[in-house]
Amino acid sequence: MHRIIISLLVAFFLPVIITPFFIKIQRKHNIGQRIRQEGPDLHQHKMGTPTMGGLVVFLSIAISLLFYQPDDNSVYIVFLLLCGFGFVGFLDDFIKYYKGRSLGLKARTKLVMQFAICVFFLIWFYQNESIDQTIIIPFLKNSLFISRIIYIPFIVLVFISSTNAVNLTDGLDGLATGLMIIALIAFALIAFAQGQNNLGIFSLIIIFSCAGFLLFNFHPAKIFLGDVGSLGLGGALAGIAVITGTEFFLILIGGVFVIETLSVIIQVLSIKLKQKPVFRMSPLHHHFELLKWQEVNIVTLFWGIGLIFSLIGLLAYPFY
Repeated sequence: MHRIIISLLVAFFLPVIITPFFIKIQRKHNIGQRIRQEGPDLHQHKMGTPTMGGLVVFLSIAISLLFYQPDDNSVYIVFLLLCGFGFVGFLDDFIKYYKGRSLGLKARTKLVMQFAICVFFLIWFYQNESIDQTIIIPFLKNSLFISRIIYIPFIVLVFISSTNAVNLTDGLDGLATGLMIIALIAFALIAFAQGQNNLGIFSLIIIFSCAGFLLFNFHPAKIFLGDVGSLGLGGALAGIAVITGTEFFLILIGGVFVIETLSVIIQVLSIKLKQKPVFRMSPLHHHFELLKWQEVNIVTLFWGIGLIFSLIGLLAYPFY
């Protein structure tokens, strides 16, 4: 028990201690956020804000694991997913810095790398006899067993969707970090209910790390998650959902991520088909910004909606 407590304390306090130094180093070497030209003018003041804060979160999680040392492969595979998708994001962030532009990896390159990580996960998945292809259906007691020919592309879709949805949502101070905390609390409870205690505790470790980082990421943000953080955390979230057989619950518990992604899809389709935008700007949080909402109010609203979605997801889970 003491190992768990120490791990959680390390997960929270390490970002609190390290982040100020990480910010100082980035400012010294002029490493900072690049703002897209097509982004809202309200964000121009954020130009140069230190980024890649996900590295601090990952480091605190890694050191916490050294204290916890669970005898559970599922925990380490989720950690590898966190690092794998985070590495894709790191390359994206690094190219932005090195090239001095707001665009990093090409979309096709990023997708190929994400697909490669999915293949790695599936190889491990089918070598682990304790995990099957059963998926729990929200609001139903019965589970659904999916054949491999359908399950494999389905899992790839889950990972690609989750990582990119979190990445799209990471556009306001603390928005994605706070929503990740809310979603992971729900998945931690599900993991504990399934008897997957190590996975549940690891979810708490990620939560505590994000909470420590959020002290510097909330408005006005002194540092951003960066693609390294949003892609990595999105991959970890998807991994936990797949291992617990709750892939469909990502739609409910991660409802805000889904809405943000849908807003982009709707906007693109509307412009292509009707030459007319539905929103003032997408993802949806930018629409509210251009309606002159205060950033902190938008983030608070979306957190509240995220909490409601998480509660709905928990109510949809067959705990009994």
